[in-house]
Amino acid sequence: MKPSPTARRALAVATAGLLLTTGCGGSSHASQKPSAPGGLGTSGSTSANAPAAAATEAVPADLQQFYDQKPNWTSCTSESSGPGWTCAKITVPLDYSDPAKGTTYIMATRKAATGPADQRVGALLLNPGGPGGAGIAYAQDPSVVTKNVAAHYDLVGFDPRGVGQSDPIRCLSDDTAAMDEFVSADPMPRTDAQVAEVVKESQAIGKACEQKSARLLPYVGTPNAARDMDVIRAVVGDTKLHYLGKSYGTYLGAVYAGLFPHNTGRLVLDGAIDPTLTAKQMNIAQAQGFEKLIREFAADCVTQSGCPLGTDGTTAVDKLMTYLQSLQDHPVPTHDANRTVNYALGLTAVLQVMYVPQYWGDLRDALSAAMNGDGTRLLQWADLYNDRTDSTYDNQTDANIAINCLDRPDPDAENAQQIENKEVPDYKSQAPLLGEMLAWADLSCATWPVKPQSAPAPITAAGSAPILVVGTKDDPATPYPWAQGLAKQLQNGHLLTFNGSGHTAYTRGSQCIDNAVDAYLLQGTVPPAGITCDVSP
Repeated sequence: MKPSPTARRALAVATAGLLLTTGCGGSSHASQKPSAPGGLGTSGSTSANAPAAAATEAVPADLQQFYDQKPNWTSCTSESSGPGWTCAKITVPLDYSDPAKGTTYIMATRKAATGPADQRVGALLLNPGGPGGAGIAYAQDPSVVTKNVAAHYDLVGFDPRGVGQSDPIRCLSDDTAAMDEFVSADPMPRTDAQVAEVVKESQAIGKACEQKSARLLPYVGTPNAARDMDVIRAVVGDTKLHYLGKSYGTYLGAVYAGLFPHNTGRLVLDGAIDPTLTAKQMNIAQAQGFEKLIREFAADCVTQSGCPLGTDGTTAVDKLMTYLQSLQDHPVPTHDANRTVNYALGLTAVLQVMYVPQYWGDLRDALSAAMNGDGTRLLQWADLYNDRTDSTYDNQTDANIAINCLDRPDPDAENAQQIENKEVPDYKSQAPLLGEMLAWADLSCATWPVKPQSAPAPITAAGSAPILVVGTKDDPATPYPWAQGLAKQLQNGHLLTFNGSGHTAYTRGSQCIDNAVDAYLLQGTVPPAGITCDVSP
């Protein structure tokens, strides 16, 4: 069956984090929904108000005007925003090191705390992940935080610079035909002709970005987005930043804490990224995580009536991958006479559903329909992943590649020949199903028009307030060791573990996780060391 609008919206929120690229584009880019019954006690806990952030970081004189601005908050124009939400445009410098270079803008949304004014904690800034994830629509979804948190915090969402409504980067997303071609490019090219086509598509997006967005392109990296967050903190009237970031949003939050440790309030980093990892290390870990879920999906499928992969668990994965690969030469038609599902789109659909296992039944139906000549359902899942709606794309893919190529390009992916001869064999040896796809993921960055501005490095955030890091044991997009790594690096990091599957943990059905995060956000209580939450019954 086709996912209902409600289900599609829930899944979009549930997968709003680190996006795994299946086309020929940039680095992998992945967010939420499933503890022990009841709550967590405070035994052995520490206070998130413990001494650490004694004074707010000083604002340089040439940046003071940005911190002092009073934007005009008016009713949001989007019909989906719901009652109580206001929106505003916040001006920020293109380059914080040289504000004279000009400005850009951040669109933000805010809803006042629903509880009594005397119980308000402050504003809670929200980020869904990406990079390239739009934060305005995310913040306005009522499932993002619990009702108790919404009662005590003003909720604030924002589209990071270059994303969505915030002076968006444009490369191919404003040309539907070109973006259709880009996301349909062979994810695992084998012949010289296929490699040449992937190279052409990878170069095309960089050239288009330079042509359409050259002014903003050098300034969309995560450190500038983190600095924007500090301006937003001041604009909403808080001396400390309270923040919930998921997936890539954990990296954004960690970078913020590293830049402004004394401005940290209560930071929740859910589905964490380890900032010391290289692009290659991240790609391989993600490939392995998604392979594990694909195998689990196949094993579950063969136990279900009408499984399109048969009844033999030892051959089900091979049948799935062989079928998807066959779509490259024999794409399956859809209800749209102008669109078919090829290998890239079919694989994208499968990976999209892997983020949230409760939709595996729908994937079985979609695969059955496709194997019987109708790829419409697979195309719907691929379009959901690629943010294609009514023949238009949002700019998430454009922004994702632009940000990743500044933040974390793979220096070993210098050209197609090096990827094909060196990287592909290495990736495949560690991730035989998806490694080859991820080996090609950084090809766009090899010819990107702007040089990288960051490199993997530990973030300690010395002097920060306690920071809560949440990791899910069976998370394919942000593997659990990444959360362990970040929590260990942070001088005042505290790890909360969810013994479940899927991407991220908070508001995904685990009462134990929700109680622990809420206790931290509302009372400043850090959960006891070593705490693990199981799936709620």
